Amino acid sequence: MRNVFIGALMAAAVGLCSCGGCASKPESVSTVKVDGGAGYPENSPVADHGRLQVIGKQLCDEAGNPVQLAGMSTMGWQWCGDCYTRESIENLVKEWNISILRLAMYVEEEGYNTDPEGFTKKMCEFIDICGDLGIYCLVDWHVLCPGNPLDPKYAGADEFFHHIANKYANKSHVLYEICNEPNNCQEKGDTTKPWVCTKEANVTWDMIAEYANRIIPVIQSEYDAVAAPHPIIIVGTPQWDQLVDACLKEGMCQGNGKDICEEYPVRDARLKQDNIMYTFHFYANEHNSGFEKDGKPDFYNMYSYMYDVFAKLPIFCTEFGPTDADGNGVVAYDKTDTWLLMFEGRNAGTQLVSYCCWSYSDNYRTSSVLKPGACERQAWNDLTPAGEYIKKVLAVVNGGAKDTTVLKISNIYKK
Repeated sequence: MRNVFIGALMAAAVGLCSCGGCASKPESVSTVKVDGGAGYPENSPVADHGRLQVIGKQLCDEAGNPVQLAGMSTMGWQWCGDCYTRESIENLVKEWNISILRLAMYVEEEGYNTDPEGFTKKMCEFIDICGDLGIYCLVDWHVLCPGNPLDPKYAGADEFFHHIANKYANKSHVLYEICNEPNNCQEKGDTTKPWVCTKEANVTWDMIAEYANRIIPVIQSEYDAVAAPHPIIIVGTPQWDQLVDACLKEGMCQGNGKDICEEYPVRDARLKQDNIMYTFHFYANEHNSGFEKDGKPDFYNMYSYMYDVFAKLPIFCTEFGPTDADGNGVVAYDKTDTWLLMFEGRNAGTQLVSYCCWSYSDNYRTSSVLKPGACERQAWNDLTPAGEYIKKVLAVVNGGAKDTTVLKISNIYKK
């Protein structure tokens, strides 16, 4: 999440420059135990699905069945450290029904660069806990500001990913997110206005791809060394993970002033490695049906745009919130429903889309699922309105619960 108010797509629009098989979910999905699930708790997500793979545009399990993971994302450990313990993660598995936990490790913002050894050790502790509980985890190199993953401040990525991949190449539960939210913000110099970038430089897909083509081999080579299948690697996209198909469109870039749904010249600049997915983030109260601009009532209609993108690329929504893009504001239940229902295969590619909710924390923002002070009290179910909603969603999606108060059919997007 970008911890600044950017006006989301409104700001972007006015020039702030945020093959085959497995295409749809069959009526019954096999849960045959596979070798990649060996050593994980019986009937856990990893025991059931094993090593994940991308087939065509769909995330699939080791047996080739479509899979949809649904879970939570941490916030920054440096701010909410009390929230992330073995007990709290175990509660997320048993009480919240998560199948994946995104481990958001900020690099700047008082994060990794202040103590690389300490943050790497903490990441490994969390990865081990997730493995013990049989859930997947997403190792998130949390790029925020500066927003260019090629910036020298992120030079530690090679060493970090080499260490993690070397340590966990024999494990099936580890996924990688190599650059959270590429964006144009390079510096923030005014602490009274943290949403204002004091230095901007556009970050294009080609720059992100340059970084990805450096880091992906670092990870994959460690798996090659032990003859393990390559892991899922999720790559950020321009404008805070909102210009998701920029690799397929010439001129699709942050701050170009164009409608996201305009026609662009076609290109193919997709990454060539296997098991690659592309990132999408949304905050439902801002990223939805668009707004009026130049006489068009639905300028920057993200529903319409992403509905089509799901037919083009394998997508993982590694972060979403039911609020404004800064994590605050009203909880937009119906608009969040629309996205999560679209993720159930109700899109042009009939793609099942996995997702993690921001954030499992007791931060003061309305997107946090725990009330302030809950983590210090170890009150893991002391929920905010957002938390009550998300817990119900996960119970339906992962736990098979019947609950008509969430994921309402009336909120399905129809194009």
